[in-house]
Amino acid sequence: MSELSQLPSLNFLLTFETVARHLSFTNAAKELFITQAAVSHQIKVLEDYLGVKLFLREKRKVYLTAEGQKLLPSVVSGLQGISDSLENIRNYDSEDTLVVGVGSSFSANWLVHHLGAFYQQYPEVNLHLKISNNDPDFETEGTDLAVVWGQGEWSNLLFEQLMVVEFTPVCSPQLLNDRFPLHTPEDLIHYPLLDDPDYDVWKEWLEKAGIPERKYRRRTIIRDSNVLIHSALDGHGIALCAVGVVQEYLDSGRLVRPFELSITAGGFYYLLYPEKALRKPLMHLFKDWLIDEVRKSEAYQSSKKPL
Repeated sequence: MSELSQLPSLNFLLTFETVARHLSFTNAAKELFITQAAVSHQIKVLEDYLGVKLFLREKRKVYLTAEGQKLLPSVVSGLQGISDSLENIRNYDSEDTLVVGVGSSFSANWLVHHLGAFYQQYPEVNLHLKISNNDPDFETEGTDLAVVWGQGEWSNLLFEQLMVVEFTPVCSPQLLNDRFPLHTPEDLIHYPLLDDPDYDVWKEWLEKAGIPERKYRRRTIIRDSNVLIHSALDGHGIALCAVGVVQEYLDSGRLVRPFELSITAGGFYYLLYPEKALRKPLMHLFKDWLIDEVRKSEAYQSSKKPL
């Protein structure tokens, strides 16, 4: 910060940009509502600071020197950046664009099936989805709201639980065969299990089913949950998936659920956002719509459970 304190006044840089744009001290003074003498003084102070001439005056005409031409692009870029940032902050609560961060699995397998209703209901809203499995960076990425998986452990951010997620085995019906039917969890030993690198979720499910996890070593490790779901759809094995996320595939019959046993794996989908997002009406609109859609989905899932 000490280096910044030594920089010339922002007013002097604005005066330099204005003179360079008009190539006229007189016209620059008119635009800035100051005297021509003040313009000349500010340019001289700036030239003295740099130790070089920025303008040449010949026969009532003004020209940029080579040093002035070198300085101008950076000054224009810097002033424009400051202007854009100030405008974004000033008009944040009236923007017609909402930036939502979502993971690849949630967006591809749940959100995409519901967004059509949002677009029909709110055609005037510009919705930008940022698809990433990394934690959202609200400051640098401009994200207003994010849907993330976790355990509610975020500091300096606001969050609320969106969806309780139950994990259960699912697979393509084409994978199953008469030789090895899936009557009990023990029958899983005849099929490859699709798993993430940590093994934790399958291990917890198998333990809850009363089966020693060590018996099941025939596994395919897939680091991306979206790829894991599509591997199950393609009949490559049995995956432990979030019921709500794959409900559309269960309804269509592309996936089947061999067992009713499920686990929560200690996490939930959360809505995560910075405090400033509360100033944005679009954030409230989308958040309320999304919560409503999730509640409808959960009610539908409950109606599908056997009595």
